Amino acid sequence: MSKILAEGSGYQILYKERGEDSEKIASAGMACLSRLDVPVPGIIAAADSGKRIRVLDKKYFLVCQGRLETDEGIMEDLLFHDSRSNRTFPVKRMRKGVKEARLRYKVLSYNEEKDVSYVEVTLDTGRTHQIRTQFASRKHPLAGDGKYGSRIKCPIALVCGELTYDEGEGTDPSSVKIDPSEELPIGSISL
Repeated sequence: MSKILAEGSGYQILYKERGEDSEKIASAGMACLSRLDVPVPGIIAAADSGKRIRVLDKKYFLVCQGRLETDEGIMEDLLFHDSRSNRTFPVKRMRKGVKEARLRYKVLSYNEEKDVSYVEVTLDTGRTHQIRTQFASRKHPLAGDGKYGSRIKCPIALVCGELTYDEGEGTDPSSVKIDPSEELPIGSISL
């Protein structure tokens, strides 16, 4: 069951549990300003039509297979989402339906025995299945993400763990954080 982490006049910052639909958890009269895939838990923002909070930044935490080439980096791709199969694919050229995607990552730890990495991600764009696709296309699927090639059996190891927002121009930003380790299958992977 979702819960309110912070709220103000006309907006709520919510915790979405794994399996919930982002579009259905906001209070009556509010719409989601950000969404997460159904199997992904984390923080989302919702507001009524008269309130315009701005989501300034979101940090995601994940466990992926393998060791990334660099401990910090940028992934840039052209992505195409096929709505019939509900899958997103990297493509080589721009065409109808293709969107640019960019994210920044930082490896927080690596478990050599299990060959998995614990990673923090900041999205510069927000495309459907973006994180899942960009990591999988580099042979680092998220743990538990069978749709994109993971061999590890667990819930998808991705959570939105921090959201920074403000209430409009000239207001101070606020951040809401959760402990990502509570939602990631870190215990079964032993990072």
